[in-house]
Amino acid sequence: MHELTLSDVSSIAASGNYGVCYEPIIDVKTMEVFAYEALSRFKCKYNNITPDVFFKTIHKNIDLFFLVENLLKQFQLKHRIKGKKLFLNLDPDTCINEKHVEFWVHLFEKNQDVIIEITENSDEENVEDIKEFIEWLDMYNLPYAYDDFGKPNSIYFASLLNKCQYIKLDIYFLKTIRTQSSYKEILKGIILCAKLNKQYTILEGVETLEDLEIARSVGVDYIQGYLFKDKFTT
Repeated sequence: MHELTLSDVSSIAASGNYGVCYEPIIDVKTMEVFAYEALSRFKCKYNNITPDVFFKTIHKNIDLFFLVENLLKQFQLKHRIKGKKLFLNLDPDTCINEKHVEFWVHLFEKNQDVIIEITENSDEENVEDIKEFIEWLDMYNLPYAYDDFGKPNSIYFASLLNKCQYIKLDIYFLKTIRTQSSYKEILKGIILCAKLNKQYTILEGVETLEDLEIARSVGVDYIQGYLFKDKFTT
């Protein structure tokens, strides 16, 4: 497969060569599905394109980025599982002017039980964009989640951590605990702080029964990962 170009991205959007996988988020206490996260899927010239490659390419053209995300989010909302909350990933770079904000507010206000996952690019220039992004989410009372909290090499956003309704704990926590059990105490502290702030925590990357036991032992609210692949829907 050749390097993905902006022309390829436009072709994928125009031809409808995109899809969605709904990954379940599980309530630790009941082990029932609490919500789903919509994960984008792409194809180009009969090849599967990973989301990170797709979005890295589309970041080169912010106008195209907004238009394509417009299509993807409407598609994900249209095919969502009814009766469950839906977590949608949204990059602050798609909300850089009043026209963008007006579109997203209208879209999210007419769809119930949507939580916006704030994704960041680990770029210091992205900090101000995220601050403005949080401000308009707060202005319109739209619920949001801090995605991939604790991910290596990512930027720490205190304002986002203090204001979000959900904290999604990166798989790095589980990976570290598997080889360094004392790291569990750090995770417990973050979860306790969230509970005191009336925030909910979601532990990502739960792949084994051992991971599930760790999740239960630290007191996290919700879990997500490949262990629940039988509950995935596309």
